[in-house]
Amino acid sequence: MNTEIKAGGLVAIGGLAQAVVYGLLAFAPLGAQGMAYGVYAGLASALLGGVVGGFLGKAPVQFGGPRSSTALIIAGSLFGFMSITQQTEQLLLLVGAEVIMAALLVALAQRQGLGKLMQYLPAPVLIGLNTTLGLFSAYKLIPAMLGFAVYTTLWQVPANALLWSAPALVVSMLTLAALVYCRVVQPTPYGLLLGLAVGLTAHTALVALWPGPAAPTLGVEAQTPFNTLANTPLQHLHDTAVLLAQHPTLLVQMGAGALVIALLIVLESMQSMLQVDQALNTRHNTRTELNALAWANLLCGFMMALPSSNYFSRSNAGLGMGSTSRRSELWYTAALALALLVAWPWLALLPLAMLATLVAVSSLFLIQGSTVQLFAKCLHRRSWQSLSDTERFTVIVVVGMLLVTALSNLLLGALAGVLFAAVYFLRQQSDTGLHSITTQPSARSRTMRPRAQRQRIDSAFQNLKWVRFEGNLFFGNSPAICIRLQDELKGTPLVLLDFSKMRYIDDTAASGLARCLRMLSGQASTLVAVLPSNINPASAGLPLLENALASAQVATQWHIDDAFHAMEEHALGKCHVGETGMDAEQTLQASHLCDGLSHNQTADLLGMFQAQTLQTGKVLFHEGDPPGGLYILQEGQLSAWQQVGNSSERLMRFCPGSLVGEMALIDHKARSATLVAEHACTVLSLPLGQWQRLQAQHPDIAHIVLGNLAKELALRIRLSNLSLALLQ
Repeated sequence: MNTEIKAGGLVAIGGLAQAVVYGLLAFAPLGAQGMAYGVYAGLASALLGGVVGGFLGKAPVQFGGPRSSTALIIAGSLFGFMSITQQTEQLLLLVGAEVIMAALLVALAQRQGLGKLMQYLPAPVLIGLNTTLGLFSAYKLIPAMLGFAVYTTLWQVPANALLWSAPALVVSMLTLAALVYCRVVQPTPYGLLLGLAVGLTAHTALVALWPGPAAPTLGVEAQTPFNTLANTPLQHLHDTAVLLAQHPTLLVQMGAGALVIALLIVLESMQSMLQVDQALNTRHNTRTELNALAWANLLCGFMMALPSSNYFSRSNAGLGMGSTSRRSELWYTAALALALLVAWPWLALLPLAMLATLVAVSSLFLIQGSTVQLFAKCLHRRSWQSLSDTERFTVIVVVGMLLVTALSNLLLGALAGVLFAAVYFLRQQSDTGLHSITTQPSARSRTMRPRAQRQRIDSAFQNLKWVRFEGNLFFGNSPAICIRLQDELKGTPLVLLDFSKMRYIDDTAASGLARCLRMLSGQASTLVAVLPSNINPASAGLPLLENALASAQVATQWHIDDAFHAMEEHALGKCHVGETGMDAEQTLQASHLCDGLSHNQTADLLGMFQAQTLQTGKVLFHEGDPPGGLYILQEGQLSAWQQVGNSSERLMRFCPGSLVGEMALIDHKARSATLVAEHACTVLSLPLGQWQRLQAQHPDIAHIVLGNLAKELALRIRLSNLSLALLQ
């Protein structure tokens, strides 16, 4: 069977239950009659979004339908509208107008190119928004989970004790168990559908076997809002217009709700498209997708359906079977319509309380487990101080939105989230996660090498790209970052990934980064990464980053200088540091100390040097020691270390052919660093006494040597200037 057909058909199976559940969630404030409208509103949103997206959209494996977040905003709007009018017809028209306004705002976003703001998607704000929405919906639907009718609020339970039903409680508990198993223990994209099947089976059996009435578990027959508006529709429109004129605050509420819905549609749909593009290595125009969303939601508003937000199916069905075009969405819509025709006669049998349980439990899964852990940390002062900036901001967002929701309503709580989003956008403008990608960087490691090696490194580094990350890497900005990495690093043989200034990474960003790096590794690229050292590993997600790099077989270092040194060693193709096989004369020639000397003068100079060996870890001289002369490294590797506070910092590495301690010949001052053998070394030493004898007996040789030393010192100054780029 064609992969596009399979992709669309399989996702439609899960999409049917999801559309029904989110529709019920949106219209739950209207009670039993609202639940009937909700079935229609959710399914109509899925069909309209799928058809429009299939014909106008371009991104692959995107399926139209309602989202839990936008459904909850509709529910919040209804609660606000009901404080002014109780007329069902007017409430339905107000909701339709709000969705139309949201569609116009999405179109405006397309005109202004706001899809590009996806790289600044506020992760803590969306976490706070989802947590608040989940808590709100769960709180509103607790009575349904306990065996009451869904329109019984928590404070009305004592006065309506007779509405409680034992069969309803049994159905709720069985449904709850099925959903927890299907979404936590053994996650499956069809968890809602399986929960629906378990609840319906339990309800059918209990109605047949349980003695006595089971009124709260009776089904509700799905119907469209047009059935309610069919009687004198023009009169309903006139009455709604008069209501808006008499209550201007309704317009404010509608505008606020439309703004939040539009914001969620743009953020969530563009985020989904970027994730698909990242996974399939494709690129699509965000304006085209926003255009399709605007048209789809305009139709949804006129049809009084839920807002449609294109989303990447969590089942990954399309990707898993190779779907790479939008044709799968047309098959999704066809399969959904067929399933709807078959299931429609059965919708009247669905028990009200069981459906409410589905809605409540699905909303509970919006509450992020990581958010709960953050609040647990906040109980202790020391734990709060150990949190990263992002984690603290997440806690502030959740608390702020919950307070506003508790003091007023869900809609104003969501608006508080929008304000937090604005603050976060401004904050992220200078903290996007990816600082820069530098081609042919001038920076080098602090390593002294012979001239020939430096030339080889300079040639190899013409094909090196230095990728510097900064700030936070999270599910909001990681798709855009990974797409940019795929585009700009494709075919690059040498890549240096600098995470030294990264503060936080989440699991989604780590997963996307690992997939991107595996692709680059498969292209025969050599990758080295620098890990951040000045962060709290647990709160910053450092283990996630390390696992992602390990899965892509990326070598890691803890200092940028070490990373550049590793890249240089790779460019030189050396199997083991220090294995050069140079004799004493070749070492002297490689050091360029004898440049300009004749063969006899070079022999005279070489005769004043003495060979000396050092085992690994042994010290050649200590910081503060009196000057002892000049050294030339023949084999092995030396490092210069300087004491900085309570720690030591590596100042320079020395490879065979490098001059060491040359300043002692010029200023005769104490040693400024400690020289340690990193590998077994052989050095040629020119003691200070021998140097003074050379100056007295061969002033012409000493004069040329001093000139060469001056060139060497000038070179070191240049290298030091280049190495400053590593610290900026």
